[in-house]
Amino acid sequence: MNRRFCMISVGVISILATSAVTADSVRLDGQGSDRPPAFTAEGPWILDWSTRSEFPMLANFEMRLLDASSGEFLGTIAQLEGTGRGLKLFEFSGSYQLVIVASNVNWEIEISEVSEDEVGQMRRAAKGKPSLEDSSQMVLRRVRESSFVEWRPVDDDTLLLFSDDGLGWRATFASACPGLKAATAISFVAPMTSADSQYDSILLDDGTRCYFDRVSLLAVE
Repeated sequence: MNRRFCMISVGVISILATSAVTADSVRLDGQGSDRPPAFTAEGPWILDWSTRSEFPMLANFEMRLLDASSGEFLGTIAQLEGTGRGLKLFEFSGSYQLVIVASNVNWEIEISEVSEDEVGQMRRAAKGKPSLEDSSQMVLRRVRESSFVEWRPVDDDTLLLFSDDGLGWRATFASACPGLKAATAISFVAPMTSADSQYDSILLDDGTRCYFDRVSLLAVE
């Protein structure tokens, strides 16, 4: 079955900072202003946030970080009008709470631990000096624009892509992409910072964004 797709360019903000995450990944989502439950974190960890809105011209979003024990304001993580996405790295442990001040916007937040090697990759990327290994890993997580004409989900973890010359690719995700197996239309997303016209994720109709973990060539009969 052929399914429609389109390309979306999304600006990604990468910021280095100091602070903390839980041993397991934590996902939060909501609409408008809210104060999600506090969490305990062990560094290093990253906070991955994204927002979407039916009325982006009227949307605004601000995310603040508090010390969960004292309530002390530690800083503003994100502040924008419209919609967007960002990543922020924290390196110290502690108990924290997020405060969301927003209107006309739906937001998703993922808090997850990262290894020291991943921290090193982030630092090199932020300085514009990725290693050869970093660069190769980035390529393995992307699909080149216009390299395929059809897609077919295997399940919520795997997506097959096919070109008009009979070649195929298997794209897997770092974590399950809920709703992928039943999807009839998806968008393929490339970061605005990508100069090589390669997709690094997909976007489902309900706003769920899922990032490729690995893309490999497969044999197609």
